[in-house]
Amino acid sequence: MISKKVIQRIIPILQKDCKRALRMKVPGFPKVYYCSFLLRDITWFNTWASNGSIYRKRSDRTRNVYTDLRIGNYRYDQTTEGGLTDNESDRESVSHVNVPIDDHDYSGLRFALWRLTETKFREALRDYNDKQSSRMSSSVTDQLPSFYKLGRCRKVTFARPQEVDEKKWTSFVKRASKWISRLPNISTSWVEFETSQDTKIFVSTENRTIVQHTRIYSLTTTLRQLTKDGSTVEQDVVYNCSDLKELPSFAKFKKAVLIKYEQLKRLAKAEQLHSFSGPVLLYPRPAGLLFHEAVGHRLEGCRLLSSEEGQTFKGLEGKAVLNVDLDVTDNPNLHTFHYEKCVGSYQFDDEGSEAREAVLIKGGVLKGFLNTRAQTHKRGFVPNGHARSKKFQRPVSRMGVFIVKGNKTKSINHLREKLVEQIKKQGKPFGLIVYETSGGETDTTSYDFQAFSGEISYATLIYPNGKEKVVRGVNLVGTPLQALNNIIAVGDRLELDNAFCGAESGLIPVSTISPAVLLSNLELQAKGEDQSSQSILKPPKGE
Repeated sequence: MISKKVIQRIIPILQKDCKRALRMKVPGFPKVYYCSFLLRDITWFNTWASNGSIYRKRSDRTRNVYTDLRIGNYRYDQTTEGGLTDNESDRESVSHVNVPIDDHDYSGLRFALWRLTETKFREALRDYNDKQSSRMSSSVTDQLPSFYKLGRCRKVTFARPQEVDEKKWTSFVKRASKWISRLPNISTSWVEFETSQDTKIFVSTENRTIVQHTRIYSLTTTLRQLTKDGSTVEQDVVYNCSDLKELPSFAKFKKAVLIKYEQLKRLAKAEQLHSFSGPVLLYPRPAGLLFHEAVGHRLEGCRLLSSEEGQTFKGLEGKAVLNVDLDVTDNPNLHTFHYEKCVGSYQFDDEGSEAREAVLIKGGVLKGFLNTRAQTHKRGFVPNGHARSKKFQRPVSRMGVFIVKGNKTKSINHLREKLVEQIKKQGKPFGLIVYETSGGETDTTSYDFQAFSGEISYATLIYPNGKEKVVRGVNLVGTPLQALNNIIAVGDRLELDNAFCGAESGLIPVSTISPAVLLSNLELQAKGEDQSSQSILKPPKGE
């Protein structure tokens, strides 16, 4: 994080060079009408260990600048497709985004800003020319303004970095990895700790100056076991938080690992299921993953502006998109939930817009989308501050603190009873309870299938008599609308999941708050697994 003194020195430099960019022009082309700089200062530390030995211990300090330089005017500039295609890593400007960290002499920063701005201007000219050319061969006309104009704003905050005891955490992962490696039948394991403390300085030619600070700490453990049939089963313990105080003590960490270890042993002996279609109960975090993949990404407003997107919910505002009484919102201003900090929270997005609560679905009826400053409709458009990016990518609409809440809810025990009722009603031999998932993905483009998937890490079959049996080998799959309309009941307990989400504008922190949900039908397909043979020699014993 940057000190108050340094922030006060950097802001005028960014402001001066930002306004300087407005003087760039080339005969026959439009002038620059807008320029902004988003400087990110990142202090980073990472260490990981396996079998009681440290494999990596690195700390770093970097700075990068994202430049949004636009030619033409607010009504029509060089941007296209909602910015989703402005993320190619082979663009020349990408090689110029890193800037000096020297706070004694800013000559290098001024030179870096000049070089980056010059390159972005040339790219903007080419993009504008390409956009004009495409209009000659396309029947599509640009009816919406390219960029929403904002007024003057100054919101500068200062913060001190939390002191991270690198020696302590290096010792922690070393000690933890050695203890884990001594657990019987563990074939592979590691423990990783990472911190990132960032300062963001945003300035623009609209006289907006915003300074924010973020902290993220991650403690991750992976346990793997090789089964008799040569398959690898895996369990993870993951903590993502915004305060060192939220990380576990060694004793609490061991308890969490032992729970996963017991699950790992059950998975190793579990029956392998190859496919399934029937009633499913998703616990809160797996349900959150379902909503994130099937709903969240399809409510990102930038996708409404791209001809390459499937646009699942386009034109459905004011219409029911769910058969169940659910509310879906995204509120980056929700900084804590049940005394736990949300890693996806923030005050201003990466285009300098103030973060606002976005009401997406109300009572099952579609109300709106996550948006940036690229207008998605003609009347009454106001940015809700969801433009985000990782580094060099253009910020596009992304989730922040994504919240799903039912209005008519049931206890988890009631959901289990209704699951058994569904099994009997449908004449199925069993249903499925998904307790944990470890990740997911979806495809929203028009040239591919509109589907999503979720990786199941722990689930059980449940029979008509209520008995459960651990199962492995399948993942969640489905088409968004069908899966959502199969929800028949919603749980009454919300749970927070702090994680990371990857999309066109990079990997960013996202928080999801969700209840459990019961679906009358959900499909599962076989999980791709690598087959391995048992070791010829026994692993050596540790010291």
